[in-house]
Amino acid sequence: MAAASLSLLLLIAAAAALLSSPALSLTCESHKFSHRNVTFANCTELPTLKASLHYTYDAAAKTLSVAFTAAPASPQGWIGWGLNPTATGMVGTQALVAFDAANGSTVVKTYNITSYGPISESPISYGVLSKSAESSSGGAITIFATLKLPEGSGAAVNQIWQVGSAVADGVPVKHAFAPDNLASKGTLRLDGAAEHGGAPAPSPGGGNVNVGARNWGIGFGMYGICVVLVSIFGF
Repeated sequence: MAAASLSLLLLIAAAAALLSSPALSLTCESHKFSHRNVTFANCTELPTLKASLHYTYDAAAKTLSVAFTAAPASPQGWIGWGLNPTATGMVGTQALVAFDAANGSTVVKTYNITSYGPISESPISYGVLSKSAESSSGGAITIFATLKLPEGSGAAVNQIWQVGSAVADGVPVKHAFAPDNLASKGTLRLDGAAEHGGAPAPSPGGGNVNVGARNWGIGFGMYGICVVLVSIFGF
C-alpha cells in the first residue's frame, strides 16, 4: 500500500509539472509589453530562437506594424528581424536590429544585408514610418516598427529573424551558425495565417477567445489523469 501511495504521489506531481510547464503556455497570449499600451491583430510563435512576432497589416494603407520579441544570445548581444523582398535567406534582408547601447538606452537601427560579411547601418528599401525598442527585466528585447510595403507585395512576405551575442563599437557582431540560427526564416502571411503556428493576438486586458479553449483542455487533461488513477489504484 505504501508503494502504491508513493507511486500515486509521484504520478500526480509529474502530471502537475507537465500541465504547468512553460513549454505548454501560449506566449502570444501571455506576453505584455512593458511600457506600451499597444495591441496587434495577430501573433505567431516563431519556430526557432524562442522568438515571437506580433503584427498587424493594414491592406488599405499597405503598412505592416510589428513587435518582434527575442532574447539576445548574451546580455551584451542583439536581436534582429526583417523582410527579404528578393529571396528567402539572409542576403537581401531589409533588417531592423536592436541592442542596449552604452548609455543604457535600447536602440534599433536599419541594415540592408547585402552579403555575409560585416554590416553597417544603412537605409532599407521599405519605408520606415516608425521604429523603437524596449528591453524587459527578463532579458528580452522587443522591436516595434511600422513599415510601408510597396504596391504588389502580395499576401505573403519572406521574414528573417536572428539573435547575436555581441555588439562592437555600436555594430552587431556576426551571429552563431547553429541549426536554430540557420533555420530562422519563414513565410509570413499578411492575412494572419502565419506559416509557423499563427494565432490571434490577445485583446486589451488580456482576453482571448483561445484562453477558454486552453483552460478546457487543461481541465480535460486532469480528468483523463483521474480516470487513469482510478483504473490503476481502484478508487
